Amino acid sequence: MKNITLDSLDMLSANILVNLYEKHSASSVAIDMNIPAPKVSRCLQHARMIFNNPLFIRKKHGLEPNEFTRQLYPIVKELVQCSEHLYQLNQLNPLELNTAMVIYVSDLLIQHFPQHLSTAINSAHVPLSFELRSGSEDILEDTANGLIDIAILSESNPELLQNDPRLEVIPLKRLTHLYLLCGLHHPILNQEISLVNIASYPYLSAFSSLNRSSLDPFQAFCRHQKLFCHQAPYDNAQTGLGFHDLFRYLSDNKTVSLLPYNKVYDQSHLLPGLHVCCLSAIDTELLYREQPQPMLYLISAKHHPSSHLDWLKNEITLLINQSVH
Repeated sequence: MKNITLDSLDMLSANILVNLYEKHSASSVAIDMNIPAPKVSRCLQHARMIFNNPLFIRKKHGLEPNEFTRQLYPIVKELVQCSEHLYQLNQLNPLELNTAMVIYVSDLLIQHFPQHLSTAINSAHVPLSFELRSGSEDILEDTANGLIDIAILSESNPELLQNDPRLEVIPLKRLTHLYLLCGLHHPILNQEISLVNIASYPYLSAFSSLNRSSLDPFQAFCRHQKLFCHQAPYDNAQTGLGFHDLFRYLSDNKTVSLLPYNKVYDQSHLLPGLHVCCLSAIDTELLYREQPQPMLYLISAKHHPSSHLDWLKNEITLLINQSVH
């Protein structure tokens, strides 16, 4: 590989590389980005020269990323997202910098969240920027104390959210589906997929909960049914599990996980080496028969000083209603 510098990898080429990875079609990328198709081809060729790698393989269904591009994608994706945040910052004058918002949200939750929110802010000409955060030792306390402006989280126990008079808690949407994640060659794919069979394998607990010592819904189901649930090791509890961390924990073809977030299903093509499928309605109903389904909540401090907070909460609520099911 050639030496890579920010001068040689321009942001347009990086953005096109990310979009080609996600859409598999140069013509679709040209339409979505509102640029001529030949320019997409030139930028792809430029990226191939920089990385000294073909990057994509042309197949009947479109451009298929090769293994190098699968590893490159999350790095370039992060670079593109950072550039969008820098663009927001550049649009603000010094008197408006104090309106930058800190938003706590899991990377597993919403597809293209920073891009959609940046577009909404720029279209409305609202003078604010935002910083995404996925880690907190105490989300509620950080929100009440102003370290986090808005927190979006899933929780099965609403009582944990109702006891702090400093916070405004808005229920957003109930998460009614469960998605099984495992390696492409996991033995469970050769047998009936059921809750009992899932319990036969090491289980990665990836549900978020305010009470970190509490069992996630599948673990609680196993305890109620007197099934042994062997928990897989997990060393990322403070910052939260990220979308691309899933491969790290599940690619061994031994471990399984259940998640309530449709992003892992809708964007499973971005998780090479993993199989994602929706659990049957019968098993989902069985799991939640003795316990509540998780709910998405939007949390902010009461009497927040920003005049743009209500607008931002409305936009985030719209994004969640459009993207989460």
